[in-house]
Amino acid sequence: MGDFVRVDRRQIQTAVLGSADSDEPLMLPMEAIELDAFRHHYDGDTFWCGSLLGGCGGQLTTKLYTDRVCHFAHHADPDGLPHVCGRRARGVNSADHLYVKAAAAAWLTDRGEHATFEYTRPNGVPLGSVVDVCWQHGALRVHLDQAVAPVWDDGVEPVLGTTVPVDRDTLIRRWYVHRIRLDSVGTARHVRIGTEAFARPIEWFALDECELTERGLSTPAVEKIVQARSVPRPSLWSPGKARKVPEPTARGQALLRRLVYARRIESVPLVKQVCGEIEDLAGVEGEFREQLEAAVRHAGIWLVEQDVERRKLFDNLKRAVAEQRPGRVRRLLIRVNATAAGDRTDVESAVYERAVKYFESLDDLTRDAVEAEADTEREARRAAARVRSALNRLRGYDAYTSGLRPLVEELLRSAASAGELLKGGEARRVEVWRKRVALGPQEQLHVARRYWIQRSCPRCNAEQGKHCVLVEGPSSGKPRKDGHVERLQLIVDERKAAQKTAQQQKEAGHQVGAPAGPMQPAPEACEPEVSPTRPLRERRPKVGREGQAQGAKKKIAARLHHQVPRGDWYRMVCPRCHAGPGKLCDNDDRVGPSEKRQLPHDERLRRVLQSDDRMGPGERQEGALEERQHQASQPAPANTRPPRSRRAGREPQETAGSAARAWHAEEVSCPKCQAGPNSPCTPHGPHHERVEWAKNFTRKLWG
Repeated sequence: MGDFVRVDRRQIQTAVLGSADSDEPLMLPMEAIELDAFRHHYDGDTFWCGSLLGGCGGQLTTKLYTDRVCHFAHHADPDGLPHVCGRRARGVNSADHLYVKAAAAAWLTDRGEHATFEYTRPNGVPLGSVVDVCWQHGALRVHLDQAVAPVWDDGVEPVLGTTVPVDRDTLIRRWYVHRIRLDSVGTARHVRIGTEAFARPIEWFALDECELTERGLSTPAVEKIVQARSVPRPSLWSPGKARKVPEPTARGQALLRRLVYARRIESVPLVKQVCGEIEDLAGVEGEFREQLEAAVRHAGIWLVEQDVERRKLFDNLKRAVAEQRPGRVRRLLIRVNATAAGDRTDVESAVYERAVKYFESLDDLTRDAVEAEADTEREARRAAARVRSALNRLRGYDAYTSGLRPLVEELLRSAASAGELLKGGEARRVEVWRKRVALGPQEQLHVARRYWIQRSCPRCNAEQGKHCVLVEGPSSGKPRKDGHVERLQLIVDERKAAQKTAQQQKEAGHQVGAPAGPMQPAPEACEPEVSPTRPLRERRPKVGREGQAQGAKKKIAARLHHQVPRGDWYRMVCPRCHAGPGKLCDNDDRVGPSEKRQLPHDERLRRVLQSDDRMGPGERQEGALEERQHQASQPAPANTRPPRSRRAGREPQETAGSAARAWHAEEVSCPKCQAGPNSPCTPHGPHHERVEWAKNFTRKLWG
């Protein structure tokens, strides 16, 4: 038969319209109701697994499903064999590079620019990872994934996808970087451009809000960043010109905000300029003047610290060049360009020029090794970021379960790549999870909250009605999402013990009802010849009307409280819990929310039925026999009374509910706020859990 071909079963969500070489993308709706409208809109058109999508060039058809996602599919092979397609990307984002091209072409055309596009594939990366956009006055390189690392200093402005990382030094040196994302709107993908800066969140804009300037692609956020980072030249005052000057207090508040921003971006020249403007500010007195002077003093201390760090930086750069350590030279040069790009002294400029000349003189092999080391460092930083993200998501857990397996495995892999970049506390938390993994995952028990909340927790010592709290980690003492396994295990053990006891009682009842030994016939004077004995046959269940009658009897017997009038429920002593006449039965099998049962035990109801005058002699005899068999192993009650006839009128009796109607929420205890029967829930009620509990009692009551 030859080698079997593994068929890719992933669902295809994108295609191209018209032909296999088309660049017009389509995204299929996932819902059946939307697919009908899609088919009507593109009636007469053809869909293809296009070459620009990395597909096989075959024609596609639409598949409509109501129980799963709708998708494209290849036409069936004439020979009946499965169609083999080497297309890698098949999801909703697999045609994003075509959507980017279409959106960029329309945007540049509106601005009078004619652009060319190329889907670059350096080193054989997957098609669609990089899109190059070139026009007469500029160029962009769009990185949709991490397959190709961005280059910042070759004249082409990079635009990064949301998954492409960028380091802090690049943000500081370049002031900002552009991001791109595509949002699904119906059956289309809309392009949005974002601007990311150091110590600023990403701001997103529609493509129509962006413009082309001398700096390249610009968004409204870029204008604010450039205005904040640029230091305006002081203007000369002329006595002949009168201009409005803001009030001194408002001017001082604006200077304080600029000083905070300057220190955040670690701009020494801007901090010095703002401090000089604050010292020259006049017209401010009192407490606000003291606040301004304190800000200037703290800024002066910060400037001294920055001077010390700057001297250390250039000393380290000089030492790295002397020791011929290219990797360290590269890292220090990046820091110098980011923090000391201007206002260098002659000595600092000489050290910088010597370092640049040394780095440029390296051979290609050494440069490749340095770049590989830089890639390793970047990957370590990204791994450290993933470790922090995973630890943050694991803050609400203090035990390792099978549901946390993927997250914990990712944590341990990233921690191994991060190495020494993890802080002490992070490394200790990773080690705690490593030990938990070595012990194996805990069993996940499924017990409803209304049951385990009634028990105290042996691990965190949570009281009845209180949630479990975390006992390990930085969030220890905070409420846990679920109860501890030790707390749930108490309920599971009780259920197993109850099942075992019920099974033993059932077996004991069968043994009591069975005869002690085989019956032997009496000996006769003249014993006739006995035929060979036949093998015993197993008792088969009766079929027909007799079997149906027996099934109906069992069904009716399960609802004895429907056969006995409610006024006679508590007329006699209960042979099971020995509750006296007029008293409720003890809730020994935990049916209901209180210590007393809402319905009497079946043994008590059966005794009432046997003593009822309406039963015939045969029924009473059969009921008595069943009662004796059921209570053979039970102790006889001490305060039994002889049966008596029914009375016309009786005193009001204690009750816990009626079988003639459903239970209401106010008649049961609330499992959430622990409010008792006939008491309102606090602060707002009735709670949903109380209503559901009442419904559950009603279902149990009516079988």
